[in-house]
Amino acid sequence: MQSFWWVNHKQTFKSEFEGGYIWSPKTNKNGARNRTYDNLTQVKAGDVVVSYADGKIKAIGVAKQHCSEALKPEEFGSAGANWADRGWLVPIEWTALSSPISPKSHIARVQPLLPSKSSPLQANGNGNQGCYLAAISSELGHLVLDVASKLNPDVVQSIQDLKQLVEADVAEDEIQASEAIPETEKEQLIRSRRGQGVFRLRALAIESRCRITGVEDQSFLIASHIKPWKDCANDERLDGCNGLMLAPHIDKLFDRGWISFSDNGDLLSVPGAEQVMAAWNVDLKKNVGKFSVGQCRYLEHHRNKVFKGSIEARS
Repeated sequence: MQSFWWVNHKQTFKSEFEGGYIWSPKTNKNGARNRTYDNLTQVKAGDVVVSYADGKIKAIGVAKQHCSEALKPEEFGSAGANWADRGWLVPIEWTALSSPISPKSHIARVQPLLPSKSSPLQANGNGNQGCYLAAISSELGHLVLDVASKLNPDVVQSIQDLKQLVEADVAEDEIQASEAIPETEKEQLIRSRRGQGVFRLRALAIESRCRITGVEDQSFLIASHIKPWKDCANDERLDGCNGLMLAPHIDKLFDRGWISFSDNGDLLSVPGAEQVMAAWNVDLKKNVGKFSVGQCRYLEHHRNKVFKGSIEARS
C-alpha cells in the first residue's frame, strides 16, 4: 500500500532536490531523538513524498528504495549544526513543479486534513520548523496531487510513471535476489520486462502485427504486457497470451491506460486521448478482432486496473 509523506527542508532543499534524496540525522548532537527523523525508516519504495520549502510545495517525488544509513551529506555545509553526523537517507526521484503550490492559498481545504501530531504545517499554513518528515493521509496526499495537476497538468502522469518504474525496479531486484529461481530463468524474466527474449517470441507466435496500425515489420513493434510486468507472477511475465505486438505510439497509449480493448476487440478510449488519437489517424470506433480466452483474462485486468476509464484505475 502506497503512503504519502511531507518533507520540510528549507535549509537543505537545493541539495536534496539536486541530489535525489532526503536525509535526516538519527539524533541531534545532544543525543535527543525526533520522531520526524525516525519516520525515514518507515518510507517504502513507491511512496510519494511532497517537498515543502520557503512556504511552497516545489516538488513531488517517489521513494526509490527503503532508507539506508548515511553520513551527513557534505553538500549541506553549515546547515544543521546541531545534528549528529550519522543519519538515514532515502533516494527520491523528484518531479519539479513549474508552478509551485502555496498551502496558505488552500488552507481551508488543507487544514482539516493535517495530522493531529507532528503536523508539517501550523494551523495558519506556515511550516512547522520542528517537523522534518511527516506521514500525511491519503486524503491530503491526493488533495496535493489534485491542486498540483491543475497548475502543472503533466505532474500526476509523471508521478504515476515514476511509481510504475520504481515498483518494476523493486520486482526486478527481488528476482535477482531470489535463490529459488535458476539464473537462466532470471535472465528471461528480466528481459521480458523490456519486451525481449522468450516473452517476445511467445507474443509474436500469437500476435504477428499491431492490431490498430496493421504494421507487421517486427523492427517497429514492441512486445507489450497486457497485465503490467510489475503486477505479474513470474509465469505471467513469460506468457505469450499476456502480450500484444504494438507500434510504439500505440504501446504508449495502452501502457499508460489511455486505451484498452473489449474481449470482442472494440477499441476503448478516454476523452483525454481522443485528440491525440485523431491526430495519429486512429479510428476511435475500430474493432481489432476477437481475443483468445487466455488474452481475455489479462485484458480484464487491464480494463479494471490500468485503463483510465475504469473506476478502480481512477481511484
